[in-house]
Amino acid sequence: MGKLTLTKHGGAVNALLSFYKNKVDELEEAGQYFMAAVALAFALETVILSYLLVELEEDETGQIGIPDSVSMSGLVDAANYIGALDAPIDVPSHSRNDGSLPKPIAKDAVEQINKIRRLIHPARALNEGFDPASFTQEQLREYREMYESVTHSLLYYI
Repeated sequence: MGKLTLTKHGGAVNALLSFYKNKVDELEEAGQYFMAAVALAFALETVILSYLLVELEEDETGQIGIPDSVSMSGLVDAANYIGALDAPIDVPSHSRNDGSLPKPIAKDAVEQINKIRRLIHPARALNEGFDPASFTQEQLREYREMYESVTHSLLYYI
């Protein structure tokens, strides 16, 4: 098991985030709203990882880092532990330049987005009676707002 660090992986994390964000737009344009939401969930995981890499910069010995096997729940736990998902929502969004307020609280948004992410597993989707074809563009818009609330919170604390 290796460690992810800002020095070694910062550029790759940025490229990965860009890929997922572009894929969200591409899938939405193709009418693939559920798959766009899944790509958005991967972008969310990447943005939290990116934030933690900045916050947990390694020292000169390179001892601090994030295990390369970390799960989404592990990233969220770490972000919650340091309070990175607690930004107020009564201040203008830090992820938009239009003066709008973020809608959901980042902690709640992360959980909602992660629920969709888990539905990529067929057994879970079947168990929960979820039909990916029923996922709408309006639902995707709601998930985009949740994503923006999380990025607002992370940017608030940078």
